[in-house]
Amino acid sequence: MLRLALVFLLLMAGTAEALPRTISCRVPGVHDPDVIRAVHAVGLSLRVSDKVMLAGFEAGWVESHMNNLACGDSDSLGVFQQRPSMGWGSPEQIMDVSYAAHRFFEYAVKVDRPDLTPGLLADEVQRSCCPQRYDQAVDRAESMLRQAWQGGPEVVGGAVYVVEDGDVRVDGERLSTSRDFVGRPSVAGRFVFARTKRGEVMRLSDGVWQQVASGVAGDPEAVIRPDGTVALYVVMADGSVAKLSDPAAMIGMGGSSPQGASQSGSIPLSPPGFAVGKLSAIVRPDGSVAVYARSGAALMVNEAGAWREIATGLDSSPEAVLRPDGTIGLYTVIDGRPHHLTTAWEPLSSSRFIDTVSAQPDGTVYARKADGEVLKVG
Repeated sequence: MLRLALVFLLLMAGTAEALPRTISCRVPGVHDPDVIRAVHAVGLSLRVSDKVMLAGFEAGWVESHMNNLACGDSDSLGVFQQRPSMGWGSPEQIMDVSYAAHRFFEYAVKVDRPDLTPGLLADEVQRSCCPQRYDQAVDRAESMLRQAWQGGPEVVGGAVYVVEDGDVRVDGERLSTSRDFVGRPSVAGRFVFARTKRGEVMRLSDGVWQQVASGVAGDPEAVIRPDGTVALYVVMADGSVAKLSDPAAMIGMGGSSPQGASQSGSIPLSPPGFAVGKLSAIVRPDGSVAVYARSGAALMVNEAGAWREIATGLDSSPEAVLRPDGTIGLYTVIDGRPHHLTTAWEPLSSSRFIDTVSAQPDGTVYARKADGEVLKVG
């Protein structure tokens, strides 16, 4: 019996508890917004399935309430309570949320089977004492996922448009009820454009959402031309920059959509693999449009059909705005901090924000915290 007991203890030493039980390890009651965005970003970069992504969020909530804990049972550490003694990495590596998420997702993909629920898949990775708790956390995990998908603000005429809990809102008022939207909306006149997690671009007009395009990877960018029509740009799933032809927007701001017109065509503006994230565009008085994109770490602009490099050092999408004097202001978020471009990128704030900023012609810049709050910066 003693031998059996020792074997049992050795087997249990490799499992993860459902929240640390040690008195000295304090687990917050709420998740860390920066942690969920970091875990989500790793899952997206690895192109994991929705099931694997949900398994990661269920595991993160059960193990640490999605916090990067510097404590745990035995030598368990981090958001997934991984153990250095069990080969998950060094303590320093495990305390790097991106590293920990990469290890979780990498193993989850290997052990996934069709018969496993997201929670049971999480347990295949974690080898927990309490496997049933992962699926019990599904509602919380899905809520955190919707928050992780949230992007920056779109500020137009003082009104603040955001995606919150999967829906598009303006100044807190809900414009959708599907809980399906992600990223940052784009507003052009009476049209609101937004992306779904399935890679569709949807347009809100006269209270009705209609699909404009599918197969996109970046948030849409819509601008109004001098003739009142809308130009719409997006990064497609293959990494190419495309101009979308939205029938309703093409016929002018005062018109209505032709019967049955809902799916746009697209005109490629770059080769595949060229860009990531959200584009930014400005319209000059002559009606020409300049499109700005992040290509690797480079800020690129397309004018008159040709791309040229303006700056480097990007790690998020650019924001361009046409100032009253005809000059162009360029902004981005670098290492979580808003920057604007002069002769080099200069920080506007020491605080950390997410995704993209929304810049106004008068120089006002809005940015969004990981918890969803929108603030003026600079």
